[in-house]
Amino acid sequence: MVKKAPDNVKEAIVGLFNKVWRTGVLPDGWKQAVVLPFAKPGKDPGKVDSYRPIALTSNLCKLMEKMIVKRLMFFLESRGLMSEAQSGFRRGRSTMDALVVVHTGEGWDDIVREV
Repeated sequence: MVKKAPDNVKEAIVGLFNKVWRTGVLPDGWKQAVVLPFAKPGKDPGKVDSYRPIALTSNLCKLMEKMIVKRLMFFLESRGLMSEAQSGFRRGRSTMDALVVVHTGEGWDDIVREV
């Protein structure tokens, strides 16, 4: 949606993001969500715990969050501030990487040395 928006709309969004960043104040709409219940497959629809809540939040807030995460990760990784033991929530890695290290022992010495 944002990619297809006219330039003046993109400029307004950048202005909003800059204002949020500068002031530290989020728009009220970004602090709210519409929560919808979705039935879990194979569960009894008559029971409350058979539903998974899905929160619909602001797309602009999500976009700004992604921008901040990308910049923060670049900053941390480019300066060697992330532990090599950190696998979850990193691009190109997964928690399976940590399980492989634990299971095989490969790379374990490097991780222990860091800690």
